[in-house]
Amino acid sequence: MICLYNIENMLRKTIMTLVCVGCCYAASAQTNLESWRGKYEANKRDIEVVKKYVEALEEAKKGKESEQVIKEYMSRCPVLQVEDKDTYLLLNKYVFADPYSNVFEYGIYAVKKMKWAREEAPAGEDKAARLKRLFKGLGSGVSGDNEIDKRYEVLMTLSRNLNKEIDKQCEPYLQDKRYVLPLYDSLKLERLTYLVNKGQLLGQDAMRLKLAVNKALHTGNNAQVVRDLEVATDLNMTDVRGNYIVAILTVLLESTLDKELIDNILSFVLRLRDQEEAAGGSTNYYHLLGRLYFLVGDKDNADKYKKMGDAVEAERMERYKELFEATRSN
Repeated sequence: MICLYNIENMLRKTIMTLVCVGCCYAASAQTNLESWRGKYEANKRDIEVVKKYVEALEEAKKGKESEQVIKEYMSRCPVLQVEDKDTYLLLNKYVFADPYSNVFEYGIYAVKKMKWAREEAPAGEDKAARLKRLFKGLGSGVSGDNEIDKRYEVLMTLSRNLNKEIDKQCEPYLQDKRYVLPLYDSLKLERLTYLVNKGQLLGQDAMRLKLAVNKALHTGNNAQVVRDLEVATDLNMTDVRGNYIVAILTVLLESTLDKELIDNILSFVLRLRDQEEAAGGSTNYYHLLGRLYFLVGDKDNADKYKKMGDAVEAERMERYKELFEATRSN
């Protein structure tokens, strides 16, 4: 009993200590925030002040406020200031989300131009302080620690956001159980093509190919669509495989195609199906094969592959039934 009492007493003291430490930390963070808020209000054009204020906001879990501070700062500073390292790191998190902005374009230009020296760890920094600094940097997105290659981080942000917009403009989507293409916006697509070719980006070849396929589809260059998809497969572009190819070819088959092209597509899809099965993949090529066999006049294979496709979809729906129901209820 004495032993249990001692343990309980120790736990109570430990909890109280942790609560006190947490309260002190919160109070310290709030004091730090108020201090930097005053400095920011006095000098909103100083990048060092802006950076420290944003870090204080992040530490206080005020992400929306920090985003607003950055956007206000960008409305006042010239685009050329993107070349400043500290400005660039701030923009990475909050401004490089819009591929159609001038800042986004300049970001692609600046990332290949900059040669950032990795920062040295502060002298005399112990292990605990170093870990705290690293975790803080990972959370805020505005640090420059030597363990993190910030230039690559910015490059990932630019590439990811550009690729996301290209997918939005180019990839077919399901509507009433059929694939349809997004509305063709020549100005946006011209802008995206320009950005993809402006600098070195991650996944650049796949983005270029999606833009080329989309253009060929809208201009009726059907043979070019198939050639581009074959090139992507031969080069093993993982972003341009599977469901993307199924969607593009499904849309393509709604056009009037000559028999030679249909035969080429059939051969191509059969090859993809074999590769998918060998690799244990999950892409359902069977509905597409059923449609292709129907177009070449092979009713038996058309019915066979349609049934196989239906079975795959039914099995998939059953497997994810609970997830679908939960999503529908929300």
